[in-house]
Amino acid sequence: MKRRRFRLAVVLALLAATMTIGGVALARNAEPTPGGAASAAAADPFMGVADPSAPYDLRFLDEMLMHHEGAIVSARMMIGNSSRPELRDLARRIIDGQQRQVDQMRAWRQQWYPDAGVPTTDMGSSSGGGGMMGGTGGVMSGRMMGGSMGGDTADRMFLRMMIPHQQLAIDMAQDALKNVQHDELRGLARAISADQAAEITEMEGYLQAWYGEDSTRDTAAPMRDMMYRMPGGRGR
Repeated sequence: MKRRRFRLAVVLALLAATMTIGGVALARNAEPTPGGAASAAAADPFMGVADPSAPYDLRFLDEMLMHHEGAIVSARMMIGNSSRPELRDLARRIIDGQQRQVDQMRAWRQQWYPDAGVPTTDMGSSSGGGGMMGGTGGVMSGRMMGGSMGGDTADRMFLRMMIPHQQLAIDMAQDALKNVQHDELRGLARAISADQAAEITEMEGYLQAWYGEDSTRDTAAPMRDMMYRMPGGRGR
């Protein structure tokens, strides 16, 4: 039991980190320019923020790679063996669908940016001062993190965390539709928006039916507000 709780704690920290770092793109993304807009990024859950001078398309790839890999790890560890068949099926779809997109994004990254360096690890400082789990602007508040981990509690926590996580992916994809240079990424952004919107609707239904709780989708908003106020943010 202690080992399971420790593993889940690691997953929670990872998911919170991917939400924070991937979402920073919204704050640091400048208006479109011929060379691509600037946005913060990360290559995967074990790497860090990308070079701010990198082309927009490269940064979007790195942001979304991190976001997808965080979701894959979280789905596998938190609901992959859930007692609820609906969540086991959801985990399978998240893992299979997002892994295909990860593989495609990595291939594009190698094809388009063969000389791109690996972003340096900077998990701790990329949260905009709120930390992975804390801060009033963070998506993961103490209210959402309460309770012991395991079984039905893990299922509920996954739903509460993954809904805003997926919403941030939609926000990133919508931003990409306006700024990317490669048509392939524009198609990917459309697919991500559609796929993750459908998953959010599904998870909102489970959260209401099983736990009588409203959607946590809006918990992504405080992070967006915080990021808009950061240096380099777009403002209102």
